[in-house]
Formats: sequence, C-alpha cells, structure tokens
Amino acid sequence: MCAKTRKSERYDVIGKVESDELSAFSGTILNISSQGCRIHYAAPVTVSLENEYTVKIKLFGQTLFDSLTLICQPVWACEDSGSTDIGMKFLHSPDTDSLNKCINLLKEDGKNSGDVKEQIVENECQFI
Repeated sequence: MCAKTRKSERYDVIGKVESDELSAFSGTILNISSQGCRIHYAAPVTVSLENEYTVKIKLFGQTLFDSLTLICQPVWACEDSGSTDIGMKFLHSPDTDSLNKCINLLKEDGKNSGDVKEQIVENECQFI
C-alpha cells in the first residue's frame, strides 16, 4: 500500500516473527503500525490472502513486552529470488492493547530522538 494512503504511521523496526501456520522458519519484521506490519522470510512462503494467521512478534530492543501474539490477515505477498515479503493487517487479537502501548512508545521514541545533528556532541572525530 502506498505510504501516503496509510491510515496510521509505520515505524521501521527489526524483530523476529514466528508462525507455525506460515513457515517452520522465523521471519523478520521490517516495520509495524497499529494496523499492520511487513514481514520478510528468507525462504519461499505460501500464503493465502483469505486466511487468518496467528503470529508471535518479538521486537529487538523492546524490553517492555516479551512478545506480542497477534491475529493477522495478509493483504499482499511478494516472492522474489527465493525470499517472501508479506504485508499483514492486524485483526482484533489477544495482545491488541499491548500492541497499542508499543506503538505509542515507538511514537514517543521518534519524537524524542529528534534530528541526528542535535545528537552530535563534538564535531571532531575521535579514534578509540
């Protein structure tokens, strides 16, 4: 889906996705919003756009939540050179409230990080 027509902002994150219904191997989450996510598998994955799938998501660097269990429905899938990307939409799930808290944290982190130029303390290189 075009980023301009999305209902909610996507946040670039890295995490692990597990779903026995999709693949025996773990996938990687590339971005997430309150409405959906993009999952990458390094192997071909057969996905039906009509089915619902239960996924467990563990975001790297996120200590507040061990993992999120979400029910998803694929919106699109693309296989290229033996890997598969899947765009998922979240349905009402056991961890919907936790997902919303997680998205709010990502939103706050984005506001607090500011411009990278503001984070530079010194303008000289130091070799350590």
